[in-house]
Amino acid sequence: MNYSDTIEQSSEYLRMALDHMGRHRIPVDPENYSVWYEYVSGRNEPLKLVIDDVLSKTRSVTPELNKSLYEKYVATDYKQIIKKIRIELRKVLDTILNHVVDTGGELTRFSTMINIYSQRLKDDLDAEAIQKVVEDILVETDAINRSGLLLKERIVASTREIESLRTELEKVKMEATTDALTGLRNRRYLETNFGREAEHALKTGSDLSLIMCDLDHFKRINDRYGHLIGDRVLRTSARMLIDCVKGRDIVIRYGGEEFVIVLPETPLKGAIRLAEHICTYFKTMNWKRKDTEESIGHVHVSLGVSQYRHGESLKSLIARADKALYLAKVSGRCRVTSEEDVFKLDPMS
Repeated sequence: MNYSDTIEQSSEYLRMALDHMGRHRIPVDPENYSVWYEYVSGRNEPLKLVIDDVLSKTRSVTPELNKSLYEKYVATDYKQIIKKIRIELRKVLDTILNHVVDTGGELTRFSTMINIYSQRLKDDLDAEAIQKVVEDILVETDAINRSGLLLKERIVASTREIESLRTELEKVKMEATTDALTGLRNRRYLETNFGREAEHALKTGSDLSLIMCDLDHFKRINDRYGHLIGDRVLRTSARMLIDCVKGRDIVIRYGGEEFVIVLPETPLKGAIRLAEHICTYFKTMNWKRKDTEESIGHVHVSLGVSQYRHGESLKSLIARADKALYLAKVSGRCRVTSEEDVFKLDPMS
């Protein structure tokens, strides 16, 4: 989704959306939020009609219903764009096949491969799978172009069309996996790409750890200074987290004031050291409003750390980090705890 609201409009929509989500006990994550953002902004009329109808009858929207509303009325745009790219790509392949026919059937292997790719594009593929097809096609067209068996201008024209579709696909993927406020990767990115990191850890025998980071008492900042200042705190926090990582580390806005840091090739102890560095960094930050230079006090963070166990799901890994984060919160906030700390208190956890 690509929103072009002003800061003032988006801040007001944020306030209204969070009010609805709190009233219906809807977890604050990007997908749930997007449903209520589109509802309060009035940009999605079919969604608004459905929610209004539900509220008139039951006065309640459950988390389960919220998820189905997202899939049906919000995520549809993304799926429709992917479908369009898939259809356009098949048209390009048909054009290439016509070129092959013009050569008198000399390119049997190339023709077979293009047919295979065309058949694959009939399936309801996601963006990652479509991109893999695009890459394979470009390899084939490059090889055939070098062979000189097809008229160069024809194959170049088709290749340009495929390159254009690849660019459009990259743009769609980026928008779908990027948090609009902070510019960080979002929860969708984590869920669709974590498998790669897990596979890398398994193949190389390396460690993989995860940090969950939550801004302490963030609601107080919003309540006292307003959502515009709250948004600035989130953006600054995102930049600070980026400052603390390196290499293949990935910082993700998980939802609300919660962030996740994925740490490839990092054992638990190394992840704990990084979390402690982040905690100290936030403690020493001098937080002021840019417009008035007024101090807004301290913005501290609590952090929970866990290490990946080969074969487990992302949900399981996050659950352990979340337990550690909860322990940090109930222990006074502004501190780091790990799954080992949780285990010491409850060996059955």
